[in-house]
Amino acid sequence: MMCERVAGPGDGPAVEKLRRARLALMGLGEDGARIGPGMFDAGVVSFAHGEGVRRPFPGAIRNAVAALRDAEAAPIENYMFLKRFPDLEAEIAQSFRRIAVPDIYARNVVLDAGSTRLMVAALGLMTRGGAEVVTSPGFYHPLAGWCGYLDRALHVLPTTRTCAYKLRAQELRDWLTRTRPATPPLLVLFNPTMTGAVYTQDEMNALGEVLVEADMLAIEDALFAGSEYDADATGGRLAASSAGERCLTVAGASKLHCLANLRIGWGCGPDWLTDALQDYVTSSAASIPHVAKAAALGALRAPEAFVRRNVEECRQRIALVCELVHGLDARLRAATRMNAPMVTIGHEVAAGHSVLLEFPCLVGHEPPGGGDVRDGADLTRLFLHEARVAFAPAVSHGFDGPRVRANVASIGTNLTYGASRLWENCADEDWGEEQERSFDAGFAQARELISSTFAERIEPALFRLLDQPAESARPLPRRPSPAAIAAGQGAAL
Repeated sequence: MMCERVAGPGDGPAVEKLRRARLALMGLGEDGARIGPGMFDAGVVSFAHGEGVRRPFPGAIRNAVAALRDAEAAPIENYMFLKRFPDLEAEIAQSFRRIAVPDIYARNVVLDAGSTRLMVAALGLMTRGGAEVVTSPGFYHPLAGWCGYLDRALHVLPTTRTCAYKLRAQELRDWLTRTRPATPPLLVLFNPTMTGAVYTQDEMNALGEVLVEADMLAIEDALFAGSEYDADATGGRLAASSAGERCLTVAGASKLHCLANLRIGWGCGPDWLTDALQDYVTSSAASIPHVAKAAALGALRAPEAFVRRNVEECRQRIALVCELVHGLDARLRAATRMNAPMVTIGHEVAAGHSVLLEFPCLVGHEPPGGGDVRDGADLTRLFLHEARVAFAPAVSHGFDGPRVRANVASIGTNLTYGASRLWENCADEDWGEEQERSFDAGFAQARELISSTFAERIEPALFRLLDQPAESARPLPRRPSPAAIAAGQGAAL
């Protein structure tokens, strides 16, 4: 049959874990048959979506609308992929400098239709078929699929909780000594990680030494750089280590700047690499719509207060989830008379919008579709079935065992739409405390949705699964229905 000529991603444990995670989120069993609700279904509260915490800065929206109407500078009927946009490239270069990328690399900017496309292009250019790629837990889950389709073996190196699962230089050196790869592998590092760990410059310097010793190249995904909760504690950069000449740094507008739907990402690095990438992008993708570039320019020129409020809101929500988990763990221990942790936080979160949750109390329970709870895919099915709550299976991020990732940014985003639209026709220079205060109510409602989801869905489900009487749980205050508050959530993992 002709369909058999079309090859899917290659086999491998990381690809299989990604497949299982996606089936679970869609409410499907291991055989692909529907067995329960999925993350997009009505009434499901989703901690698996991965967009911005509110609409983008009003200046970004105004720029996009103006670009659609600008027949002189941005004609819709014309290709524009050979035309540079110097103002945007200058802002991107400055954004790289702010996250500690040296100027010699920050000024070499390359753009593509999303950071995903840029990283896939870089994977193809920086390796050859059959090459090996190494990463550590906390990676962006599609990396497994990218490597599978490109015939690159992905190795997720084991790390420890004591260092928030970050990759240490000695762990990479030990793996290289043990496996002796035929050609230098490619390191793909996420900093901050998808669960909010941040590398220091000392840690990056140590990794850089190993890269130079082993003649390796590297891609550093810095999409969450700038989302550190401590504004004065910028994470380290591989580009600032001795391996800077070997490294591509990637970022974009989807998370910090809330432009996920417009698909624009950017990278920087040594000119030998960015020149090759730019040629590839021009030859393959043809163009990023100018409307996306115009919106990105407006987002990058947003007042610092707008971006820091996004970060602060995520920090508050992560702190709230940690508080809720600690209380839930205490009540479960009291009810079951167990001393061992029942629900825990995987590691301290220093940046971003997600937290790693561990549920050792559910090991061995039967998820929908049969079998035992082994990992995050099974846990995701269990919570969708029992509580209509979606978590991202941490198994697709490299974390084995009963772990899920809870993303808090996209919870109740629609609750801030009224405030956003109020200011989208105002000039940027008018942005200040009055504008930010108008978001207070929507953000507070979103945090209330998180609290009520834990109290009214997650906690009762856990008590049922552990065969504990409902009265063992805390009394539930009367609140608006989480489903009613959640209506209209976003749509991308």
